[in-house]
Amino acid sequence: MKVYYSSSLWGKGKGLCGVPQRVNWQFEYAGNIHRIPVLYRFSKGIVFDVISFLDQEKLRAFFKKYEAVEETLTPLQRRCAKQEHPYQAIPIRKIWMNGKQVESGYSSSSTVSAPWARQDDQLAPVRKAYASVLKDTACFACQRFCVPYPETDSKVEKLLRFFRLNRISGVKLSTQPVHWFSPLDIHFEISKREGQKEVCFVHPKTRITHSLFLQNPELIEMPMGRDVNRRFYAVQARYEIKPALPQGDSLQFNSSIQYSVPPGDRFSPTTAASIGIIGGANGPTAIFAVSKNKEKTAPRGLHGLPLHSCFSVPGFNKEDTMNFVLEGINMKNCDGKEYNF
Repeated sequence: MKVYYSSSLWGKGKGLCGVPQRVNWQFEYAGNIHRIPVLYRFSKGIVFDVISFLDQEKLRAFFKKYEAVEETLTPLQRRCAKQEHPYQAIPIRKIWMNGKQVESGYSSSSTVSAPWARQDDQLAPVRKAYASVLKDTACFACQRFCVPYPETDSKVEKLLRFFRLNRISGVKLSTQPVHWFSPLDIHFEISKREGQKEVCFVHPKTRITHSLFLQNPELIEMPMGRDVNRRFYAVQARYEIKPALPQGDSLQFNSSIQYSVPPGDRFSPTTAASIGIIGGANGPTAIFAVSKNKEKTAPRGLHGLPLHSCFSVPGFNKEDTMNFVLEGINMKNCDGKEYNF
């Protein structure tokens, strides 16, 4: 199999093929066995495939459950279905190579091989290349990583990398914590005139009733791209939550809309588009503040509890009342792990 310096499992690569270094590393993650058969060395970095062995019956059951209704699923249902898939890509957080942490970014892509499904087997070359590993496996997944080398001041090391003669003596991977999304789908309205609002919900796992105390709604007006005459509107509110969510859990608000472009709009390249506000989980991720005073506490609300932010569903009209959707809770399922090879 020809492997190029790219994480893509589909596109045709360019440049020199990688020099293979057989390693045959194996580990367990999320209930599945995974194996890294080969590292492919390049002058800029390495590429490696993580082969995941999948349970054929579980995969069949998943396809049977959703194949007929896939087109009718709402975005919320689609998100819940996605996390039920028997294969979940490994969420790598950090990578070390030969004892040094990779500082610059890596990339990855993944897909599943299920010969009985209605799809082309895009992983046929992978199956052929790793035949000895996959000889008794009907269904598997492949996640390809493209990882640049750590920085080095050694001229000898740089020369070895250039000619792809350097050997990788060890790799360490650390994964991110895994969260499970549990839907709530709670709709409510709030206006600037109200000033305050209380919303209650039951935690799907602990069965504890939590109260959200929303306050200080503020209308936000945002231009739509280059056309300053076209705008959309949303309300940003602050809220306290009592009792606090379990550590690692976070609320997920829906702050996006889909819309159709008006007929005759020659400036729009498509007839449909979407608008979203970054940061539906416990407040905006695009707006933040940093303080050098470590003793300074987070702002608190009317009930003396820490304040969080949330956005309403955006709209094109400047309304006094805006709709909020509390989609669900991201619950911490397991901590991150480290794997040394």
